[in-house]
Amino acid sequence: MKKVKSLMGMIILALLIITSCKKSKKQEVIQEQKVETYAEKQTNDPCLAGSVWFTIDSTTGKRKTPAPKEDSTSVFGNNSTVSNCDFHQWSWQKFLWLTNDVDGRPLFMENLIQVDNQTVPVSSKDKKIVLSSSDIRQATNDILRTNKAFSTNDTSYDVYYSIHVDSTLYKSIHKYAPMDESEYADVTFPIGALELKVAWVDVSAIADTSSYFVTDAIVEEKDTQIALLGMHVVGIVYNHPEFIWATFEHDDLAPYYDWKATTTSDIPVTSKTNKLLFDKDATGTILNLASTGDVHEDPNAFAVNRYGVPRQAGDVFIETSQEEPENYENIDSINIDVQSKLTDIWKNYFYNGSIWVDTEGYSYPVEQAQLLVKLGSTLHDVSPGKLVKGSTGAYNITMETYEQLGFKPPEAILDQNVANIGNCFLCHSAGKSTLSISHIFNGAVTKAKQGFTPKQTKQKHLDEIQVFIKNMK
Repeated sequence: MKKVKSLMGMIILALLIITSCKKSKKQEVIQEQKVETYAEKQTNDPCLAGSVWFTIDSTTGKRKTPAPKEDSTSVFGNNSTVSNCDFHQWSWQKFLWLTNDVDGRPLFMENLIQVDNQTVPVSSKDKKIVLSSSDIRQATNDILRTNKAFSTNDTSYDVYYSIHVDSTLYKSIHKYAPMDESEYADVTFPIGALELKVAWVDVSAIADTSSYFVTDAIVEEKDTQIALLGMHVVGIVYNHPEFIWATFEHDDLAPYYDWKATTTSDIPVTSKTNKLLFDKDATGTILNLASTGDVHEDPNAFAVNRYGVPRQAGDVFIETSQEEPENYENIDSINIDVQSKLTDIWKNYFYNGSIWVDTEGYSYPVEQAQLLVKLGSTLHDVSPGKLVKGSTGAYNITMETYEQLGFKPPEAILDQNVANIGNCFLCHSAGKSTLSISHIFNGAVTKAKQGFTPKQTKQKHLDEIQVFIKNMK
């Protein structure tokens, strides 16, 4: 009897081993199929929106986009398989989540914290946006004003900027800012940390605001209605301590430069209709994009590179660290898909691209933090073979109006080349820590350690940029 039981046990064990082997082989086949499917997705499938992004809340009738996954279990968890499209999908989904309606306001106004340049909360009644004269200068010290012919009263208006953070970023900044740099040398902001910069203008600047998100605000201590023009969405996901830098704009702010018609000289820019930043009776040249460090009345600003993808004469992509046309086509594809499905006011805004760093081969977070610090002020370099990916010439027409061709622009637009391309990392680079990539972290440091006022912090930042420009080759 014992021999029978022993024999039966051996048979059962053998069957289990065979079954296990078959299961293992099956798993290997499935894994191979997944890899093949992913490869096809990379090269052939269009970059599209997720259907869940457009879920409608049955109670409110409003769109209820879920927040994108960002941790190690998300698509960003594996640097060897994450795709270019994944970054664009994160960007759009994050923007849609931020603009979900929450009790009559977009989520970012209801749940995020408006702060100044030192990450100090801006005092507000009823969670209204609060803007003052200190909120009108771009990084180049320029003040962007609107086309007076586009207004209700033949007047140019200043464009203002507000800053918003989530509680994760807010707590991190206030934890580390007072500490000695040596205590956070290899520290990175936590996954989920989020910062927004939003461009606004008085509604009187726009004769017809029906396609703009409009809200009540306090501007220069007066009750004012303002319209949203553009938004930077800057967030930390797994494997990306440098943040993903995504940007969005209203879809009719300025005309585009005509690269297709460009051959041996610049093509003057014109517009058949008045736009917020361009007069239909004007002609735009490279001079309209030059920084003066002053007010730009009736700016006649125009966009040089659609989606932040640099071009050259004959409408040819400049060879950079990001392979094209995959990136450009992915942005265009997802924009078309999203806007065909949106039904609320946000359908009038488009995604103008995003930028990030390829951190494959470096472990998260310490090795990646060390990499960013080592790259330092060269982080923005988009020469072939470098690590910057996505829209290598990333910009927002309302915020980087005068940086589109870099801090040291060429004499002519068609002379744009890989060496003078500007992008977010031109200003936002790591010093002795990746935390320094955030300007509002640096502002919090000046307050905690030097007792600076917000005005002094702003001036310090402007002075640093001028020194950086002077030292550029």
